[in-house]
Amino acid sequence: MAIPEKPRLNSPPPRPDLPVYTREEVSEHCDEDSLWYTFRGAVYDLTFFYNGHPGGSPRLLMAAGQDLEPYWEVYRQHLRGHVVDWMEKYRIGSLSPEEAAAASKAFEFGDAYENDPVRDPNLLPCTQKPFNGEPRIDLLTRDYITPNELFYVRNHLPVPEIDPEEYSLIVKGAGLKKKFKFSLEDLKTKFKKHEVITTLQCAGNRREDLHREGMREFLAPHWVVGAISTAKWGGVKIRDVLKECGLDVDALALGELEIPGLEHIQFEAYDQDETGVHYGGSVPASKVMDGLGDAIFAYEMNDEPLPRDHGYPVRVILPGHAGCRQAKWVHKVILSDRESDKPWHQKSYRHFAPDITFEKDMAAWPPERLDQAPIAQMMPVQSIICNPPQNTIIGGKNTNSITLKGVAWSGGGKEIQRVDVSIDGGDTWTAAELYKPIKQRWNCHWAWTQFYKTIELPDEIKEKLKRGEHVRLDLVSKALNSDFNVQPERMEPYWNGRGVAINHWYHVNTVLDPKQETGSVQRDETDVEFGGNTPSGGKFAVPWDMHGWSADPQHAGPSGFKVKSSTYYDDGKAKPAVLPTLSVAEKE
Repeated sequence: MAIPEKPRLNSPPPRPDLPVYTREEVSEHCDEDSLWYTFRGAVYDLTFFYNGHPGGSPRLLMAAGQDLEPYWEVYRQHLRGHVVDWMEKYRIGSLSPEEAAAASKAFEFGDAYENDPVRDPNLLPCTQKPFNGEPRIDLLTRDYITPNELFYVRNHLPVPEIDPEEYSLIVKGAGLKKKFKFSLEDLKTKFKKHEVITTLQCAGNRREDLHREGMREFLAPHWVVGAISTAKWGGVKIRDVLKECGLDVDALALGELEIPGLEHIQFEAYDQDETGVHYGGSVPASKVMDGLGDAIFAYEMNDEPLPRDHGYPVRVILPGHAGCRQAKWVHKVILSDRESDKPWHQKSYRHFAPDITFEKDMAAWPPERLDQAPIAQMMPVQSIICNPPQNTIIGGKNTNSITLKGVAWSGGGKEIQRVDVSIDGGDTWTAAELYKPIKQRWNCHWAWTQFYKTIELPDEIKEKLKRGEHVRLDLVSKALNSDFNVQPERMEPYWNGRGVAINHWYHVNTVLDPKQETGSVQRDETDVEFGGNTPSGGKFAVPWDMHGWSADPQHAGPSGFKVKSSTYYDDGKAKPAVLPTLSVAEKE
């Protein structure tokens, strides 16, 4: 009996039961009342999806009545397989083979990312367009402050090129008598400079942990683990700018004054998509009014002008909040009675209950109970073991201990008060040593805490090593913050269809080799797919393929993505590691 051929990735199956349409017929369905698309000979009716696309409706309208192949040559994250698989449910017909071949080559979609910056090779691209890159996590503990070159990058849209002489910050809205406009020079000369060290983490960090068969995530990027970094930011307090505009920020902060219509601060940025929609979001007004909130318009990062990827010339920094709220390339500040209506605020970063999925509920936006899906602002407590790296073999010859290093952080300014670590998957725990070289106020612990611990190996492990046996270790950490919140063990109870606020235990797979000398660390036989960054446990639950960028043979050519010839830690600029010098495994 012949074995059925496995369907090829992104290849719609033959459907002789469905009608055959012409490209001309498809092209007539190009408005919000009827949205048809073609892809590799299949015809889809996605009219119901008009409000469901996380990136906004205008992009769906842009491509309506056309073939998706040219668009997905740029946005290859659609080609990982599950997107086309989902679309097949809404297939209504096919093109003839001749029409299908012509449709895929009918036009070339312009690449809005061709002028993006050149990136460090150790900034691993979850998506190349827009660029979303996370550092190799084994580098995160080399310095307390993350180098600019390795600070994670979250771009929703192409990186704008802004002439600093032409830059303007516009402030308007409730409580103001007029619209105000500030230049970059105004921000640097009219206001006192303020600096703050804070950790940023993307609301969707570790999203790939939630993506598996039967529990699929449809919001990109699928961060693996490294969308977290720490920097010193310099700029001007947002409250000082608002005070210059005539607001009594002190009375507002103390609750002595209420201004009708002033509940939220909306930020709109210079970056925009192909249809002209600008990125934006908002935070409660009290955050920026707070004299101790450290909310700033930043123009420096680690004592240098902001890099383009991080918002040059001016961005918003809101310590304690999710990265998505801290708009880069900020252009407009709007004081309002409403939250931002941008899709990245209203759709992308909501935390839904585990039974609400993209396929069942979110595609036909809105789901019934948006009131049960809060918009992400603060982030939960998090910790990650960074060293030893995932899937490594550590020298076990005459070894009596193993040293772990990592980072921990909690949103909302909550202090990391303890990190517990385990080498047996969480059966037994011990407290790690904490390292934070800066002092921050109560409820203003904006920056992460690094941790390290040398753990004595149990006698049974030592005996196995003496007998020449390999020993597999399951390294894991859990952090406790000043509200006594602790990381959950598993992700299933809080799985959510947008993949946000992910903080279950992160397991690191490591093996002790009795034949290797103490202190040696090398990769095991596991394929290094993503610079060593992997989901919890050391493996991807479904094929990674660079989040779809290398998945499809028809889109395997050069993408125009540019990287530097050397990495930050290869060029002699690295500062001494801030943690004590500790070998990975020490002799007794």
